[in-house]
Amino acid sequence: MQTPDNHQQPSDEALEAPPKLVSALRQLPRERFFVPPTLDEAMLRAARRTLCKPERAEFKWFHLVPLAAAVAVAICLLAPAYQAVRRSASKPNREPVWAKGDINHDGRVDILDAFALARQLQSGAKPGPETDVNGDGVVDERDVAAIAARAVKLGQGGHS
Repeated sequence: MQTPDNHQQPSDEALEAPPKLVSALRQLPRERFFVPPTLDEAMLRAARRTLCKPERAEFKWFHLVPLAAAVAVAICLLAPAYQAVRRSASKPNREPVWAKGDINHDGRVDILDAFALARQLQSGAKPGPETDVNGDGVVDERDVAAIAARAVKLGQGGHS
């Protein structure tokens, strides 16, 4: 396949360039190089592929896979939190209920509650009526002893 020779060299008068460049170009050898037509066509095809836009850009669905995975993870993480908020919003606000003798309000009656009540009595602070563990109407050392006895009491299996 023959390609037309459109590579005609302009005359020296048609060059508009700085004088040093024109002088350097005149000193170049004037030999013509043979470029095979197949190489010329291959270069032209490569240039067209690189420089020309494709007619229609294709949408690549696999680009959505990471986004879909991120959305699924977010739903899995946020759904339990949403359910917990919904459940807590539907319940009326109640004051926490503490076990009788749970002086430090940690959710269990143990020897630390006895120490806390003893410290309150020694400091002269007036403990509330909820600290009357033995039910005699007076908060005193007998209540400390009742809490301590309950804390160290062993059940039938030998476990406290």
